[in-house]
Amino acid sequence: HAKAEKVDALVQRKARWIVRQQDRFRDFPPTAPAKEYVSGESHRYLGKQYRLKVHATSGTEDVKLLGGRIHIHTHHPKDAAHVQGLLAGWYRTHAIARFERAVYRAMPLFKKHRIIRPPIRVQRLRKRWGSCTPRGTILLNPDLIQAPGPCIDYVVVHELCHLVHPDHSTAYYTLLARVMPDWKRWKEKLERT
Repeated sequence: HAKAEKVDALVQRKARWIVRQQDRFRDFPPTAPAKEYVSGESHRYLGKQYRLKVHATSGTEDVKLLGGRIHIHTHHPKDAAHVQGLLAGWYRTHAIARFERAVYRAMPLFKKHRIIRPPIRVQRLRKRWGSCTPRGTILLNPDLIQAPGPCIDYVVVHELCHLVHPDHSTAYYTLLARVMPDWKRWKEKLERT
């Protein structure tokens, strides 16, 4: 509901920043086409690309990482939604384990702040990798398991810092830089993944 003159003035004041942001986002890779969940398709896990191999089975349905491939044994190999569900479950299981390890390894970095180990929940987040609730629960996006390990560690440390500073203040970034000096490198890599 702002007047056009006020909007124009704001855009003029922020022009340099807007151009920098446009340049930065231009460097991001294009959006990948939608997955079809068929053999030969590429899927990421911990920052590496793996080919999918879908197998028909009358036995137990499962997903295994073997020989540089993600093997999915299913009763419904032609049902993309079913294959996707199996893969999502596998990712989620591995995400929970990897995220818990990241929290366990990061907690000593916060010893002087006497924070208690927060509960971790894996939850689909539309536009975020992670979030820290006001009650101190850390939410992590299951898709984060596709990123390289240090990127996962960065997101976990980022959220743990919010247990000390719930905002993005100077004090927050000072703490983040102290506990993870190379955080900018991993944040940038995550944004480009």
